[in-house]
Amino acid sequence: MKRRLRKKQTHTGSTPSTQPGKDQRGFALLLSLVILFLLVVIILESDFQARADLRAAGNFRDDLQAFYLARSAISAGKGLIKEDTRNSNGYDGLDELWATPIPDYPLGDGLLSGVIVDEERKINLNKLVEISQTTGAEAVVTWRVDQLKRLFELLELDPNGVDPIIDWIDSDDETQPFGAEAGDYRDCDEGYCPKNGPFETLRELQMVRGISDNIYRIISPYLTIYGEGKININTADALVLQSFNEAIDETEARRITEKRPFEEVSAFTNHLQKELAAVWQDMLDAGSHTWLTARSDVFLLTAVGRVNTTRKDAYAVVDRSGKSLYFRIE
Repeated sequence: MKRRLRKKQTHTGSTPSTQPGKDQRGFALLLSLVILFLLVVIILESDFQARADLRAAGNFRDDLQAFYLARSAISAGKGLIKEDTRNSNGYDGLDELWATPIPDYPLGDGLLSGVIVDEERKINLNKLVEISQTTGAEAVVTWRVDQLKRLFELLELDPNGVDPIIDWIDSDDETQPFGAEAGDYRDCDEGYCPKNGPFETLRELQMVRGISDNIYRIISPYLTIYGEGKININTADALVLQSFNEAIDETEARRITEKRPFEEVSAFTNHLQKELAAVWQDMLDAGSHTWLTARSDVFLLTAVGRVNTTRKDAYAVVDRSGKSLYFRIE
């Protein structure tokens, strides 16, 4: 009996001596797992940050390369214009090298493309109001206003939208029939007044009352603020040709474009005298025949640089000498 009791006591006393070892091994395993988890998190975070830095560096590199590709395309466009000046055939037309768009051209790690458009193919907004050579007073040029209103109609826009443009340019505070002067802008809480002076950029047109973003998008390809106000009959869009007179319809505009290029303005006016005598007489009466030209001196250069998914768009207005009148890159 005593022996059994001793055995039992011996067996019972040995149990507490083995338990601490198991607890320590479990704690050590748990601690190891926690440390391993933390190391994995640190490694993943470091890897993510490294990849993010690499992407940022890659995007910066692509952005810089695209920027210089766009600038290179602008420089190439200036070179084409200078080359045309040196080897001029006396007129500027859509059959010349400068008027040919540059397609996606591989250069380095990216592509560049560009197009040159002469500004004399468009209607000059700043010439709607001029100083009279006889009286020295400011006057609205009726024939130019009528032409712009016809263009609005051809584009299915309200021709009354021309009046606020006139009020923006002229120096007085007298409102055109459908125009808007200072009081009208304050009433609309637009925070600014008409400039009462010429446009400095074409985008300024969006500030004119009634010229919404959609109207600007539709009308802006046919408008300019650069040059002397003459329109190149060799490059003018068919709608601009139609805007000269109501008698020049789509069919007649197409006939004119088919006869281009006209080496001299006289060749174009001869066509009008033979085919559209009434139009020619209207232009003589208004003196608008002096606003025609067969040569352009100001050009809009649009260039695009692409590297991977990065794109840069550059815009420059230059004259024949290469002087920049406007530049923007975005």
